[in-house]
Amino acid sequence: MNFSFRKISAATALFATFAVTFAYVGASFAAPNSGPRLSQPVPAQLLGILTTQSNKAITLNGASAKSGATVPSGATIETPAGIGATIHIGALGGVICIAPGTKLTVDFDQTSVGNIKITLTQGCVILRTVKNTGGSINTAQGLAGQIDPANGGSLDVCTSPGGGAPTVNQGAAGVAGAGASAADCGRPAGAAAVPGLATSTKVALIGGITAAALTPLLFRGSNPSPFTP
Repeated sequence: MNFSFRKISAATALFATFAVTFAYVGASFAAPNSGPRLSQPVPAQLLGILTTQSNKAITLNGASAKSGATVPSGATIETPAGIGATIHIGALGGVICIAPGTKLTVDFDQTSVGNIKITLTQGCVILRTVKNTGGSINTAQGLAGQIDPANGGSLDVCTSPGGGAPTVNQGAAGVAGAGASAADCGRPAGAAAVPGLATSTKVALIGGITAAALTPLLFRGSNPSPFTP
């Protein structure tokens, strides 16, 4: 009886020894990581807000989209004939005005120097940024232009239908109707309202109106009053 009790006591003591040893070893390995873990903040994804002309649908990443849709970085946008669109990137103070019949990809990053990048496949686009926000527009021919973030600025680019050099900062994208409205990127309102008139015709009309207004003043003579005593 005493012999059996001694065997059980010895086994119990041995088990207790192993348990304490493993607990100590486990605690030793766990000690360096036992403090509270601080999760790294995940930066919020930059999103653009889409506005379309007359709230008509365009294509965003292969799906139909209208005014109010969010535009993530890396999105591909296609506008059909007759419908322009605008993307406002409020966090960067940038505006992208897209002409009808255009296909492009947009990328924006708050941490890079060229914060807004546009790859223009076809059509016309205007990019405008504020100070501290840079930008660039690329075509199949390479870099068409870029905006210095030190000052911000504007780029107006249209691709050439024949695959030649793009038209840069000549106002071609504005004339093509870039943007959901004329006010978004400073599109020439006259060109949008009367698209069939050439620039020379508009100048002639303005000149004619001005001349008609000035003619009575030029030929009234030295006496400003029509009354003759």
